[in-house]
Amino acid sequence: MVFAEERRQEILEIIQKNKKIIVPELCNYFGVSASTIRNDLRDLQDAKLITRTHGGAISNSKVSLEPLPVDKQSQMHIQKYAIARRAAELVDDYDVIALCTGTSVMELAKCLLGKKKLTIVLNDINIASFLERESDFTLFMLGGIIRKGFHYVNTNGNPLPKIGIDKAFFSCNGLNILMGATVPDFHLANNVSEILGMASESILLCDSSKLGTVTFAQIAAMERIDYIVIDGDADLADISELNSIEKCQIIIAPILPEYNSELAKA
Repeated sequence: MVFAEERRQEILEIIQKNKKIIVPELCNYFGVSASTIRNDLRDLQDAKLITRTHGGAISNSKVSLEPLPVDKQSQMHIQKYAIARRAAELVDDYDVIALCTGTSVMELAKCLLGKKKLTIVLNDINIASFLERESDFTLFMLGGIIRKGFHYVNTNGNPLPKIGIDKAFFSCNGLNILMGATVPDFHLANNVSEILGMASESILLCDSSKLGTVTFAQIAAMERIDYIVIDGDADLADISELNSIEKCQIIIAPILPEYNSELAKA
């Protein structure tokens, strides 16, 4: 049995790949009624992930396509570096932390090399490879199927091991007051949400380009996020809106002039 959320995720991937689809093809593929498919397409359009057409749907390239990590590395780089530098201050020696996949989290991993005796839970093979090569931290790699081109593990519905985590660091593709932190991949959202559930504190690394954006699947509602570390380029109105969430503490990461030269040397 395929859950509705999983079916919609797969529909979105089909449309992204083929650019368009018609209702009868989706009915045959999933073995469900036309009304069910039309409801799925309506929900995807309401989330601004596709555009419905007469008898089907087409890709909405502005919001539905998920950029590859290699494409995101050069985007908002100095802002992500500033966020990582500030987030590293939240990590204490001997902590057990989770580093969930994301380019901002990769920057954080680079900033942790001066820490002592960390135990790090990981779902990203690139971050794991970097830390295995550059540190003597204890690394706990979660198992599952690697999503090709994205470097992270999907557990494919299998439960994660029950472990204790002091602080879980994660990123997102969109942050919105109503929807919280979201990503395009339903399975990744579930995995990261489960990791956050095992952590004493959840810390979101979010560059200012993500504010106000909603993507397909929710990782965490705003009340589940303990800290949001955001760069100093964020709009003051956006910061004010985030500060209205009582439980969530906003940490502004200033972008310092020397960061440009530091990144040039890296």
